[in-house]
Amino acid sequence: MPSQRTAAAAAGWARLTAVLVSRAYRTGLLTLSVVALAPLLFGWGSFVIKSGSMGPSIDVGDVVVARPFAIGEEVAVGRVYVFDDPSTSREQLLTHRIVELRDDGSYTSAGDANEVTDATPVTTDDFEARGILLVPFVGLPVTWLQDRQWVRLGLWLLLTVAAFWTATRNLDGEPPKWNLLRLTPRPMRQRRSEHTSDDADDDNGAQEVPAARRVPHRVARRHAPALLGIVIALSGTGLGTANAGFTAQTRSPGMRWTVASFVQPYVAAVLADNPATFWLLDEAVGTGTAQDRSGNQTLGTYRAGATLGQTGALTSRNPGTSMRAAGGLAVTSARPVAAPTAHSIELWFRTTSTTGGYLVGFESTTATTSPLADRIARMTPSGQLTYGNWSTNPVRTITTPRAYNDGNWHQLVVAVANPSSFGDTVLYVDGVAAVSGQTSKAEAYNGYWRVGAGAGTSPAFNGTIDNLSIYLTTMPAARVAAHYAAR
Repeated sequence: MPSQRTAAAAAGWARLTAVLVSRAYRTGLLTLSVVALAPLLFGWGSFVIKSGSMGPSIDVGDVVVARPFAIGEEVAVGRVYVFDDPSTSREQLLTHRIVELRDDGSYTSAGDANEVTDATPVTTDDFEARGILLVPFVGLPVTWLQDRQWVRLGLWLLLTVAAFWTATRNLDGEPPKWNLLRLTPRPMRQRRSEHTSDDADDDNGAQEVPAARRVPHRVARRHAPALLGIVIALSGTGLGTANAGFTAQTRSPGMRWTVASFVQPYVAAVLADNPATFWLLDEAVGTGTAQDRSGNQTLGTYRAGATLGQTGALTSRNPGTSMRAAGGLAVTSARPVAAPTAHSIELWFRTTSTTGGYLVGFESTTATTSPLADRIARMTPSGQLTYGNWSTNPVRTITTPRAYNDGNWHQLVVAVANPSSFGDTVLYVDGVAAVSGQTSKAEAYNGYWRVGAGAGTSPAFNGTIDNLSIYLTTMPAARVAAHYAAR
C-alpha cells in the first residue's frame, strides 16, 4: 500500500539520520576529549571554566589548554593567562586576560565579561600558565558534577550512552554482522530458503556460524556501546582513575585540572546603579592610589592615616581586603570634582571606638583647613551615626537611635534628595532605613571626598572602612537592600 511504503520510507530516513547524527556526536566527543586531555601527557595544563566572567570568548564548560609559564618569560598584554588569585590567601586559580602593564611592574587582569578590571594586581610570581588552545563544551560534565546538577549530568550520561549505541548500527538501522576471527563487520546474508541445507555453503562460500559461537559475541555487540558510553562519561566527569588530573586538588606538574572562577555579586550590584565613584579600598600594601571601579576614573589618594591589607567587610563571595583609618585622614579624591546635588554615599565600617569620628565628607581642600565642608557622615562617641552636623545656618541633623560601635561590619548608605534646600535624607544601616528627616544645606563647589578625617575639630575615625561608593542619585530602599543582600 502506498501509505505503508511512505511510512516505511520515513522510518528509514529517521533511522539513517539518527545513525549519522550519533556517529557525528561520538566522533566530536572523542576528538574534543583527546584534545583536552592529551596535553596533560606533555606537562601542560587543562583548565575547566566554571564561571561566565570570560564570556563570550570563553564560556562555562569550555576547557583552556595552557602551557606552563616559564621563569623570566615576558608577559604578553592582551593574552589569556592562568594565575594564582592575588586577592585571596586561599588556593584558587583564575583564567583571565592581562590588560595592562602597571608602572610598578605588576599587571592588571580582567574578565572579558566584567565591566571593571580585577581589583588586585598580578605579579610575575602569580603566573602559572599561558592559554594556547580553547576546547569548547567538553568540560560541562565536570561543572555539573561539582555543582551537583544531577539532572543535567544524568541526562547527558543517558544521551551519550544512547548515541554511542546508535552509532554502532548499520545505516539501515540493523546491527552489523561480525566475523569472529577478524572482528570486522561484514554484510548481512540473505535469509536462506527452507530447502537449503544448514551445512551448505552460502553464495560466498562462507559457513553458517553455529549458534553457540554467536551468542557470546551477540551479547558483547549489544552491550559494548552502552559500556563504552559509560566509560566515556566517567572519564569526562573526572571519576575515572586514569584521568585523576580532572580533580580540583591535583597539584602534580602537568596534571592540574582546576576550576577557574571570578564572581563578585556585591560589585555587580553596585555597578548596576551606575556609581560616579567606587573605591574597593583593597589595593596592596604600599599602593598610593585607590582605583576607581566605576569606570569614571575618579581615583583616590591614600594618605598617612590609611593602613591597607586589612580583613575585608564582605563574605567569601566577594574577595578583597579593606583599609584601616587609624585616627587620621585616610583617603581623598585625587582631583577636585563637582559637588553632587541629589546623591547617595555608601560604605562599610567596623569599629569599637568610644570617641566617634569622621567617616566621610565633602570639602573644598585636602589640607588641614577647608573653607567649605559639608555632606559629612559621622559617628558619635556613643556609636550612633549622624548626618547634617556641619557649619551652616540653621544646623539640622539626623541621628540613628542605636549605636554601631559593636565591632561588627555594618553597611551605611546616606541617600539625600535636595542638599541645597534642607535635603530630605535617609540613613540606611545594614539594608534597612534607620532614620530619616531634613538635614543641613550643602553648597555647590568643586571639592574632594575625604575619608577618615575632616579639616575641622571633629575627631578622626578610628576603625576599618571598605567599599566606598558615591552615586549621583538618591538610592531607593530596594536597591540599598539589594546591595546588602549581595555582600
